[in-house]
Amino acid sequence: MKKFTHILVVLPCHSLEDFPIHHRGEEAANLLANWTALWHPALIASVESKPNWIQADNPDVSHLTDSDGDEHDADQEQRAQQEAESDQVDCFPLALIPTVANPMMDSELLQNLEAKSAMVVSLDSRDEIVRTALSQSPFARSLADKVDPDIVQDFHALGYAFLQVQIMTRQLRYSSNLDESYFTESLVAAAKAATAGEHDSAKTGLMKCFDILLEEKNAYYPVEPDLLDVVLTADTTLGNSLARQLEIDHPINVLLTGKNAQQLEQTYPETFAKLKERVHAPEWDEDSAANSEGSVIQKANIIGGLQDELPETLVSSESLVNQIHQGIETIKRLFDCEPCIYMRRRFGLTPATPGVLDQFNFAGAIHATLDEGKFPLCSSANIRWTGKDERSILAYGEAPLSAADSGAFVGLGVKLGEAIDSAHIASILFCHWPDNTCESFRDLIRITSYSPLFGEFTSLDEYFDQVYDPGYGDTFTSDEYRNPFLKQAVEKQTPNPVSRYTQYWDRFYRLNSCRSLLTKLCVETPITSSEVSKFQNRIGELQTAIESALNEDEPNSQNYKDVEILFGEIMDAFERPKEGPSEIINTTSFKRRTPLFINSSNSGTVRNKPPYLLGDGTKQGSYWMLELPAMGSVLGLADLLESTDHLKSDPAMVEDLKLRNEFFELSVDEKSGGIRSIQGYKTRANMVGQQLAIRIPSERDSRNQPLTKARYTTMVADKIDSRSFSRIKGSLTSSGKLLDGSECLADFEQTVTLWRGKPIAEVQIAIELHTELKKSVNHYLCSRLAWKNETARVIANSQEDRAEITSDWFNATNFVEIEQDENRLLMLTGGLPFHRRSTRRMLDSLLIVGKETERDFRIGLGVNVPYAMAAAVDWLTPTVALKAPVENSKQAKTQDAKWLFHFSSKNILVTHWQPIFESGDRWSGVRLRIKETEGRNGELSIRCPHEIDSGQKETLANDFLQSYEVSNDEPTKLKLEFGRYDFFQLSIHWKK
Repeated sequence: MKKFTHILVVLPCHSLEDFPIHHRGEEAANLLANWTALWHPALIASVESKPNWIQADNPDVSHLTDSDGDEHDADQEQRAQQEAESDQVDCFPLALIPTVANPMMDSELLQNLEAKSAMVVSLDSRDEIVRTALSQSPFARSLADKVDPDIVQDFHALGYAFLQVQIMTRQLRYSSNLDESYFTESLVAAAKAATAGEHDSAKTGLMKCFDILLEEKNAYYPVEPDLLDVVLTADTTLGNSLARQLEIDHPINVLLTGKNAQQLEQTYPETFAKLKERVHAPEWDEDSAANSEGSVIQKANIIGGLQDELPETLVSSESLVNQIHQGIETIKRLFDCEPCIYMRRRFGLTPATPGVLDQFNFAGAIHATLDEGKFPLCSSANIRWTGKDERSILAYGEAPLSAADSGAFVGLGVKLGEAIDSAHIASILFCHWPDNTCESFRDLIRITSYSPLFGEFTSLDEYFDQVYDPGYGDTFTSDEYRNPFLKQAVEKQTPNPVSRYTQYWDRFYRLNSCRSLLTKLCVETPITSSEVSKFQNRIGELQTAIESALNEDEPNSQNYKDVEILFGEIMDAFERPKEGPSEIINTTSFKRRTPLFINSSNSGTVRNKPPYLLGDGTKQGSYWMLELPAMGSVLGLADLLESTDHLKSDPAMVEDLKLRNEFFELSVDEKSGGIRSIQGYKTRANMVGQQLAIRIPSERDSRNQPLTKARYTTMVADKIDSRSFSRIKGSLTSSGKLLDGSECLADFEQTVTLWRGKPIAEVQIAIELHTELKKSVNHYLCSRLAWKNETARVIANSQEDRAEITSDWFNATNFVEIEQDENRLLMLTGGLPFHRRSTRRMLDSLLIVGKETERDFRIGLGVNVPYAMAAAVDWLTPTVALKAPVENSKQAKTQDAKWLFHFSSKNILVTHWQPIFESGDRWSGVRLRIKETEGRNGELSIRCPHEIDSGQKETLANDFLQSYEVSNDEPTKLKLEFGRYDFFQLSIHWKK
């Protein structure tokens, strides 16, 4: 009968101190499979010893060594020899060779193993290795026939546990106190019990082995780690795979968006019911589990907190608030619980995130995502994640490990030991798709059922309830969060990777205007609460629709049409005469200057008659520059024009290839047609130049080595036209080609328009592309800015906050500001999200990349604009014109301008308006969400259209924070203090 004398694995190391823990993927899986396969109870019982290992680079096999380098038991060898002589047993060793050992393998080792008649196995999977080994030894196979398959997996788990304890103690402490003889004796006894079919005795023996390893580990690391299992979900993983996952009985945390929860309930009701049952299972208790006759269902914890995972770094903070509101409400409705732990799978963390989460009462957050992209590393596993507004939340700061990648488990013991050494605590968060884990993770689950050797699985709710709060915060900059959205869109050939964001921002501010107009409607008309509620619900639905469109391959254009339809319906709700002047409405919370054209034949000019700053009549009509009060309006009157020429002494708006107003002078280059210079009148220094270009990436060989350098096309103008619409508006239009040598890759038309009274030039760009762009983020058409000073600071918006930029690639959906010397050049991006600093003094703003189909673009260039975010909102928010109310038409001369709300601080934005109604149809107040945008503390005074009864500060989740008193001397004025980058809610109630 064939029988094994030794079972061993060949390892590419000289001792367990240098056991290779760096392998990943298939190499790691193969290494662990070969190690743990030898721990099959039939193999152990057949040789009556624990598995051993030998060096791959040592050909000497005359004295086979065990795992700690001691010589093999001589008595065992003598017994094997006696058996061979008396029973004619064919004895030979079993040697497993992992693929990672081959590069280090000594050429003579295989020859020497063959000389020993060894059976050499080099296979990939554990089951295949065991099956092959048992097929070669009838004796071992006969023992295996009586073993419970479940016990077999427990022995494999013990083998994995033994390895990890050994490398933990040896690689970090360079020693081991394990009683090898006692452990081997207990192991063999358990294996013999298993092969005899004695299930309970085998379990008891395994427990003893785990206790020996626990004693060994606790001698160095007397800490019980927390193991956190996070199950990811998506549209495609809610069926059978999730159902099978819920059958695995240990505490799990299911990452579930509200959108996927709704899909689960509707499409897979049985799986939904099973998950809900586990959500409401009692917390694990050892006593109740021991006394229970049946199995105890362990708790499932729903985490996430979002309705849908948006690309948060490219959308407004209002969208994050909206998605959290909806996500919490959906989970509460479906599962009768609220998600207390915030986590997202896709990239989307920002420095503003902890401040929002804190206001929604999340108990903790996972400061990591499982998408591509980069996020900052934290100082320890548990941190207090602090935002720019100084609000903070407890967070798990380590990068999660993939439970499907064996590479995460090769050095698990070392990782746990290092965590304990650095912070005296240890926790590991594992993530995986439902029913998709590697063998080592399943071994770890089995280990926890025997012993807290590497810790116990727990829910994230329980973890954050017990975890140590460090007290001090970890704060990160916007530059440290680098999203992968452009790369992913180009690689997947997602349609319109750029314009989907410009459309989002355009419609987002259109909906904000709807909310502002709805508030104005409450002031001026007897609208009922039910009518207001209908409008509010439709606004909310459309906001969610335009947000969801960002995740769709083909955004629904109907969403954008519906926004315009709703806007028109709110306008129609105002009671207005059919004839009379138009009322020009400002729906923002700050005053703004806006141009206006009135189709009137009146001639003459006007200057400095606030709110009518400038006016000039021409044959085509009259052009105006108006200054609109915050949340106010101005009547568009044509009869204010005077016969006296107030603009006679002003220089011409257009002269040769120059545009000028009272703020700066702009020159267009005769050869390129781009902007040659923008100069202020104080220093006359050129702030910036601008051109259009296509970046052509370098060509590379098969080894990815560059063959050519990246280059840009040349912008060549064929024609430049100038036009003076009036003495307060002028433009220059250049048209031409983008050339790569003599080849024309695109035609362009660029129009630069300037108004008196406004320090911003409008640049409209139209492109006709003649070449197909490569599937690369480095091949794009862009608007290039160039400036002189390499030390200039570049600042961009991060949602509504300001952030200094130091990286090459960055996002700026609203503005980019270049600060050099005394001047600040502001580029209003209008939603263009992707930008690249090609050099220290050049900036590429991507217009066309990947599968972008949009060909018309609009940006703004401003000089020394004081509040960049306000200018960006102004740029994207259209002014509203509707017929003036009857009383204003009759008293136009005395009521040229009016306001509803006035805000004293210009660095404050109102991001959300909501009328409040009490019982009946009485409009009783207004709820605002307020955002500080410049990073400054201060005091805010708000003047309202009615006397104020009370005001209170609230969290974004509507929880009370602070009340404010109103002075009897100024009953329409509310005062409050705000902090830097503060984001909060304010409710104001009127006196009855």
